[in-house]
Amino acid sequence: MSTEVEEVRSSKEAAVSPNNSKPDSEHGSSDYYIDPVKESRMMRKFDLFAVTAMGFLYLMSNLDRSNLGNANIAGLPEELNLVGNQFGTATTLLFATYVPLEGPVAVLLKVIGPKPIMAISAFCWGSATLGMSFAKDYRALYACRLLIGLFEAGLIPCINVYLGWVYKKSERGKRSSMIFAFSAFSSAFGGILAYGLTQIRTDNFSGWRWLFAIEGAMTFVIVPCFYFVFPKSPTEAWFLTAEEKQMMQARYDADPSWGNDEEFSWAECFKAFKDPKWWAFWAYQFSVNISLYGLTTFLPTIVRGLGYTSVHANLMTVPIYICSLLFFLVIAYFSDRTQMRGPYLLGCLMCLIIGYAILISVENLKVRFFACFLAALGIYPTTGLSTMWLQDNAAKHYKRATMVGFMLCLGNTAGVAVGQIFTTPTAPRYILGLSIAMGLAAFAGLIVIVLMVSFTVVNRRRAARLLAAEQAGTPIAPNPDLGDYCPHFRYSI
Repeated sequence: MSTEVEEVRSSKEAAVSPNNSKPDSEHGSSDYYIDPVKESRMMRKFDLFAVTAMGFLYLMSNLDRSNLGNANIAGLPEELNLVGNQFGTATTLLFATYVPLEGPVAVLLKVIGPKPIMAISAFCWGSATLGMSFAKDYRALYACRLLIGLFEAGLIPCINVYLGWVYKKSERGKRSSMIFAFSAFSSAFGGILAYGLTQIRTDNFSGWRWLFAIEGAMTFVIVPCFYFVFPKSPTEAWFLTAEEKQMMQARYDADPSWGNDEEFSWAECFKAFKDPKWWAFWAYQFSVNISLYGLTTFLPTIVRGLGYTSVHANLMTVPIYICSLLFFLVIAYFSDRTQMRGPYLLGCLMCLIIGYAILISVENLKVRFFACFLAALGIYPTTGLSTMWLQDNAAKHYKRATMVGFMLCLGNTAGVAVGQIFTTPTAPRYILGLSIAMGLAAFAGLIVIVLMVSFTVVNRRRAARLLAAEQAGTPIAPNPDLGDYCPHFRYSI
């Protein structure tokens, strides 16, 4: 290497990490050196101020979306005179407005900025949740559910794209589990909160109405706190020192396929739909989202069918969600550590399948309660790690954002189906819904196996091509413009 290049590199090292530097080998660059201790400290700041802030919004989003299941066993259907499958329709309608906006919002994240999108969305869905407490009939219930879906559509795509924007492949799984930890906590906390709020009785305001009113008000409190602490952009975050801002920029410079400085381009967005792996991922996501939305919405009713009263059924869901959360944290840790996603997804899908099989076929109530735990172990890893796996294997920001956004968009159409297969006449065992969910979990496992084999074959072919070119004296230079189709890009298994 020439003296001139050495001087440039030394200057960059001094600016980024003056002491104990090590190469950022994950992205294959030898020109950027970052002190791993300082880098870890910097990323913990993002964990505290960005991931935690998004996590609280996600917690409230899950509470405001899934509290309908708690209200279902607290008198809502009787007071609103719901008949037939009107409750299932109310569950479904949220996704009629939720699904279409997820893709566009993901693409616009970097253009508009994550802070205003998420803050405004949260304020609006909190208002709609508060409005549900004043519903008088099914028409008002339907309208509020449509509005909640409309405004919540901006959150999950933004969270997932933001994680891919800020964190490396080896860092994303743990952060995804942190986000889903808030979801699991909301499910567990929601049961306790529902238990307390539904006990409130006044002349004109039933317990289920207090549930919607208080949870809507809680969202209002969290929104200004989120807006105050959340950073405007990764490289100019208010909590970073000047040296840390240089480190953050160096992380992007070390891996051009990250696409941090990429300008918006329709061509890059449309590349997502030409990529075969995107089609496989959204089919997978639809399959596992049936389980996610089915269990989180109807678990209180399933548990009530085990012999618990309506009040205690909400409480008995708490340990189920706590176990699910702890399991996901462990899975995410080892997934990042081993740099593999597929094998862990397969293991979690097996938990879903076995849990469903027991719930469908066994009559013993204690065994079926155990099956609820087993099935719940799979709902968060199968939906959270898959999004990170897609981001690991998609280069350039706008293609990655488009793939994630529209994967969620099509995958979340599962929410529309859930209300129609977990129907009121089939409660509390929901044999039809659980059977369909089990079949789709098996289908998702097949997709994971196909993706793992395909990625392995492509990686080997690319390695062979690079080796042959090197031996022939015509090495192939990296071409970031090719994104994940560049021969130097390696897929994560």
